[in-house]
Amino acid sequence: MWRGVRLTPQALLALTLVLPGEARAQQANLTLTNAPVALSAPTAADYNAGFVAAPTGITFTVDVTGGSNQPRTIIVSIRSTATTMGGTKPIGDLQWRRADLGTWNSVTTSNVVIQTVTPFRRNDPPWSNTVFFRASLSWTADPPGSYSAPLVLTLTVTTP
Repeated sequence: MWRGVRLTPQALLALTLVLPGEARAQQANLTLTNAPVALSAPTAADYNAGFVAAPTGITFTVDVTGGSNQPRTIIVSIRSTATTMGGTKPIGDLQWRRADLGTWNSVTTSNVVIQTVTPFRRNDPPWSNTVFFRASLSWTADPPGSYSAPLVLTLTVTTP
């Protein structure tokens, strides 16, 4: 039986190194809640559906905390530091989507934009969103085992 994907603190080590709780980037904070995320062991119904989904997602909040009040462009991106989730299961079998969008996207090893907000000023209220995860399943391609996915969320702030 496939034991599922777990985004454990060890798997999120890269995330912790890049974003220790709150990260400051050009006077902005990125705060993550509900991490780590775990996908449960899939059932036969999950295999028939072709995926198993996590019941909760990782919520990120962005807050511009200082500097001038000039407009900024704020980008939150996601990537993995590994090409597989273990064994031969490719990292692309792990998918993510923003809570406010219905489209699922495969995780890659390159930064992919989750959300961009522009213009954003220091006096604007913090904004947030949630990223949900699911893993594609195959009766024939997914051998029993535990899988993990080291993820990195990146905050980029640019000013004109």
